[in-house]
Amino acid sequence: MAPAPALEITHLSKTFAGITVLKDVAIDIQHGEIHGLIGQNGSGKSTLIKILAGYHEPDAGSTIIVDGKTIASDNLGKNDVGIAFIHQDLALIDSLSVLENVRIQHFVTGPAGQIRWKHEAAETSKYLNRVGLNIDPRTKVRMLSVTDRALVAIARGLATLDVMQADHDGGLLVLDEPTAYLPRDGVERLFTSLRGLASNGTSILFVSHRLDEITSLCDRVSVLRDGVMVETVQTATSTEGQLIEAMLGQPLENMYPDIVESDEEAHLKVTNLVGGVLGGVSFDIGKGEILGVTGLPGMGFEDIPYAITGAYRPSAGTMVIGDQTLDLTRMNPGKAISEGIYLLPADRKSQSAAITMSVKENVSLPFLKRFTRSGITRGKLEAGQMKKLIEAYSVRPAIPDRIMGTLSGGNQQKALLAKWLQGEPKLLVLHEPTQGVDIGSKKEIFAQLAQVADRGDMVLVASVEYEDLVNMCSRVLVLRKGQVDRVLSGASLTVDRLIEAVYGSGAKSA
Repeated sequence: MAPAPALEITHLSKTFAGITVLKDVAIDIQHGEIHGLIGQNGSGKSTLIKILAGYHEPDAGSTIIVDGKTIASDNLGKNDVGIAFIHQDLALIDSLSVLENVRIQHFVTGPAGQIRWKHEAAETSKYLNRVGLNIDPRTKVRMLSVTDRALVAIARGLATLDVMQADHDGGLLVLDEPTAYLPRDGVERLFTSLRGLASNGTSILFVSHRLDEITSLCDRVSVLRDGVMVETVQTATSTEGQLIEAMLGQPLENMYPDIVESDEEAHLKVTNLVGGVLGGVSFDIGKGEILGVTGLPGMGFEDIPYAITGAYRPSAGTMVIGDQTLDLTRMNPGKAISEGIYLLPADRKSQSAAITMSVKENVSLPFLKRFTRSGITRGKLEAGQMKKLIEAYSVRPAIPDRIMGTLSGGNQQKALLAKWLQGEPKLLVLHEPTQGVDIGSKKEIFAQLAQVADRGDMVLVASVEYEDLVNMCSRVLVLRKGQVDRVLSGASLTVDRLIEAVYGSGAKSA
């Protein structure tokens, strides 16, 4: 008799305020299997995971079985169920140390209940080593880079899973977009760990928008579309094109718009940008150009968007835009906006959006003066304009009063892009604009960026999404140790050459 699956879900449905977001979903995950879960933003992936975590209660008639045991909905999320989670928001406590975050539920105590800190440090280091992170366990999480925080969250999941394995035959590890903040070598280290866990009987549910990761890592993949599980297939016999078609319900053509390279002279020049990792960076952007910047995390490329828009002040640097010279050491976000320089940060939840406010309030906020008279907001005018705007940017649902945090990641990003593009920026600066965004939403975002360039305005994109940079940008700057190490353009701007430039070393330009 074959053993029961590590996880078996049948007839899983979930309805919010009369809207069905999951409908009669079925999925099974075998012991030692790495099972992928994909779908567009809003397809129901996050809701399914939140049900498993006990955050949402499923509708009546839903069945969730772990290791052959039916789990009551009020027991989901408890430590003895045998499921460990790494959520997209990481759920780390910044004020605590790495040790405290990793071991917070598993402290070993000695006489009189005292925590054995030496033992806990050794245990924490063991899990940090498994994800390739060599840091002092006593380091505060707030001091870590975004990449290192993601690795700490993964280490914590492994620690939780190890505690459960004795009772749950390997347990189930659920990872929701775990590679969103990881560089390529970090992804490979993670995948090596996951394959090792699976070979020892651990089951893994891996959720990602990156189809190349799904096809290279997972044994099978299940596809959600509009809350319905449309198919489960073997990844070895499936192509990315087939998976995209299953997600969208139709083939995806022309992912990237045609980009016309700018032949204009430099309209913007940044000179001697110094601050943090940056050690005297200079670059220019032509009218109608989309310029990319990239590199390994910690090399400085991710600091450029914030340094030139006043999100943090560099110690030196000037920006010439048109015939105006700006001292970047005196820049602040308000001044940047007044100059037509807009920033869309990577961190939607804490830096880019006010997730507890409505879509209307988020989108209208920078330009609220347009809707006020004598200090009073003209509510009907604001609501009407915001509805037209979010409809034009395909934000779903197009309900201005909907709370921002209830939208999927892709729809949040489209709303935030609408917020800034209504101001017709001279320079639009974006950090990881497609992070956590599904295929369909990515295509819509790329089309909007192409329109900005078509009208002669400038775009700067800082990202580790190499294929996006190659297909959207006329040039890409590669930073190393706070300096521009290489500039790729024309025939030299390929994914392979860009990866080589980021991870290798060589000439200063190509």
